[in-house]
Amino acid sequence: MKLTDIQIDRYGPLPRFTHECGDNFEVFYGPNESGKTLLLEAVLKLLEPDIESAIPHVSRVDESPSGHVVVETGGTEQKLGDGSVLSDLVDLSPQHLRNIFVIRDSDLQLRDEHEFYDSVTQQIGDLHTNEIDAIQSRLVKHGRLTSVSGRGLSSARSRSNAADVRDQADDLAVDIQEYIADAEANDIAAAEREVVAVTTELQRCEDELETQEAAETWDTHATLTERLTTYREAIEQLDDEVSQSTLRELEQLNREIVAAEDEIEDLENKRSSLREERTQLKTEKDSVEAELAPLEARADDIDEVEQALASFRESHGEAVGASRGMRFAKYTALVGLGLGGVAAIVGSTIAGILLAVIGAIAAGWYGLQHRSVADAEREQEQVLQQAQDAGLDVTTTDEIGPAIRAFRDELAGLQDRRNELERQIEVKDELIDERNDDLETEREERRSNQEKKQTLLQEVDAADIEEYRERVTAQEALERKRDQAAQSLTDALGTPSTTAPDPEAKLEYWESELDAMVADVDESVDADEYDPDRLATLSEQQEELTQRRDELTEQLETHDRRLREFDERIQALAAESFLDESVSLPSRSIEGLQDVVHDLNQLVEQIERDADIAREVLDIFDGIEAEEEQKITDLFGTESRATDVFQAITDDRYTGVTYDADERVLQVHRDGQEVLTPKQLSHGTTEQLYFSARVGLAEQLLSSEPGFFLLDDAFLPADRTRLQEGFDVLRELADDGWQILYFTAKDEVGNDLVETHDLHCRMLDPLS
Repeated sequence: MKLTDIQIDRYGPLPRFTHECGDNFEVFYGPNESGKTLLLEAVLKLLEPDIESAIPHVSRVDESPSGHVVVETGGTEQKLGDGSVLSDLVDLSPQHLRNIFVIRDSDLQLRDEHEFYDSVTQQIGDLHTNEIDAIQSRLVKHGRLTSVSGRGLSSARSRSNAADVRDQADDLAVDIQEYIADAEANDIAAAEREVVAVTTELQRCEDELETQEAAETWDTHATLTERLTTYREAIEQLDDEVSQSTLRELEQLNREIVAAEDEIEDLENKRSSLREERTQLKTEKDSVEAELAPLEARADDIDEVEQALASFRESHGEAVGASRGMRFAKYTALVGLGLGGVAAIVGSTIAGILLAVIGAIAAGWYGLQHRSVADAEREQEQVLQQAQDAGLDVTTTDEIGPAIRAFRDELAGLQDRRNELERQIEVKDELIDERNDDLETEREERRSNQEKKQTLLQEVDAADIEEYRERVTAQEALERKRDQAAQSLTDALGTPSTTAPDPEAKLEYWESELDAMVADVDESVDADEYDPDRLATLSEQQEELTQRRDELTEQLETHDRRLREFDERIQALAAESFLDESVSLPSRSIEGLQDVVHDLNQLVEQIERDADIAREVLDIFDGIEAEEEQKITDLFGTESRATDVFQAITDDRYTGVTYDADERVLQVHRDGQEVLTPKQLSHGTTEQLYFSARVGLAEQLLSSEPGFFLLDDAFLPADRTRLQEGFDVLRELADDGWQILYFTAKDEVGNDLVETHDLHCRMLDPLS
């Protein structure tokens, strides 16, 4: 028994999951919150929807999974999840699935362990069939008891106890008598008569309602046929050459053409303004150059005046001081000569001579200064005359320097203004060139858009945009009619299952649906007979009559249910063990119940007579119970499959696995002598023991055919050595034909052991 295909379409936050099981040993590896537990839960629910009864808290999602699991057994594949369950294929209960084939979070212990062994024992065969049949024959013969189905005789005492049957028969007789009184008080017979009348009226109403519904169908068919005609005519008249998107493109091109023309006009105006500004600047420049020309012509003369002035000042810079010294020398000479004469007259010869010498020296100095001043004055006159000839308005040499500076300031100012005007003219020329380039670009864009616009119009043979717009408007009106008709048809009839059916496919589909709509409708009914008000009235009447019929039916069903309950209780009494014939309900009526009461009273009397015999046979059942316990012991043993697996998984540290029927506990044997219970083993060894037990029980349940194990981190707390040992055993099981699906979040498994054992690993991504 193996899983060959898993498909989970929907289960809570779990994304769609498909997996084809190929290898006998596969690992599903992902981090926490990657959905591995949800995936396992979905698989379990698809295998056995009642798995929650065996595995508490198995549902993290309050819904059933959508999908399927394919199981192969005996060479035949069966898809589970669509109503079929695992127990349909093999005789396995949810408890078997949980206790043997599913291991979650290292929980390997078996739930309700002793009862589980008991159920496995019953399932795998009749181990003591002959002995049990012989005992049952003795019980039937000597104790007047019925045979007990199955092999669960441990509870036979309670089911076949004569005192219990007597009490049940007595209680049942009392209950039936009380019910007879209630039924007669509620007049069950009247309810039976009324339900017949109501059913007849309901049938008449439903017949007329059926006629109205047929007329409604024909009316709907006529309306939808008109819609279909509208749809067909619309798609035939649609103009596929024009479209709203192309219209928008044409309108956009038109806007761009108008915008380009506006821009061209604006650029031409700006260029014209620039040209006028340039002309004004050129005029101003010409004016400045006219003023500048005579000044530049005088510049060389001014330079010569400046050089002459500098030369004059360098040669005769002391001439001005010399004129003052000359006056001093003149007066000194006169005083010296005069005083010298006076001194000579008064008899002071030395003083007179000295004064006379001073006067003579002063007179000589005066003569020299007089010649220098005369030369300077002549040269000064020449410089002044040269400055005036150069156009300087000066009367003295002192005015020449400021006049030159004023001239040069005026010259420099005019030259700067001329240069500035030339720069501004260059800027205007550049701007004019830019406007010319912009104009060329805009004109080219306008021409291109005009060509595009004309091409689009020519493609559909339209004279202008207005004509194109009218054709688009007409097409949109047809599309609305088509879409409205299509919506009505879709709402009523649906659409083909293809992803994007074409109009012809829709027409064909709707035509067939319209034919199917009236295929089984009475053709004798006319659409004109359809009356919505009458249909509503009939529907209300039908609902009221149905409700009354259901009330009466429920009352009668309650009566019938009580009769069935009484019948079931009668049949459950096993009266044939105490009477020569069984007690039964002769008819489902009050009279039949009255007959049963008589039979039950006889049964009570008979049971009391047989009480002594019944007490004797109970001792026989006790012996059978002991034999049943021994069957469980037969599930295990030193030569069992559980022993083989446990010995291998513990590396031969233990030699056998047995079962103590008295203590109801598994035992393991070590060194051939020491016997230990699970409580005396370490946690890891206990897990290994129960895993071995699962393998042994699984093979017995499957008649030695390998099955599958679904393990959700079965070795979660194991250290690396025990984890490796566990995987070695799983590897051996897989080699023996067992299918292992191991779900884990442990990196040691997903990264290391997968590579070590060369296992196929399905990666699971975190849930979004």
